[in-house]
Amino acid sequence: MEKITDLNIYKMLSDEIRLKILKMLSLKNMAVGEIVEETGMDQPLISHKLRELRENGLAASYRSGKNVIYSLSSESLKNVISVVEEAGNTVDYVCNCIECKEHDE
Repeated sequence: MEKITDLNIYKMLSDEIRLKILKMLSLKNMAVGEIVEETGMDQPLISHKLRELRENGLAASYRSGKNVIYSLSSESLKNVISVVEEAGNTVDYVCNCIECKEHDE
């Protein structure tokens, strides 16, 4: 298995759907059908995003009967997901661009 690079992680986190899937997988391993059901998105789209995650080293999969089960490829990714989520909940966005400063004056 190829080493996961920080660039792979940032790239995969930059897509809203992939991030949502990673958050779900950080809680439990899931079958494709479960992910489709929870997200309400089409199965081909979810399968495509899961393939991207797997090909970039962030997700792993295995077959269980008729189902393909996905999980995070590394326990340390749970920490990454947690830190990103926490940052998103605690960081206030303040724009310091010239246009906004002039607008506030």
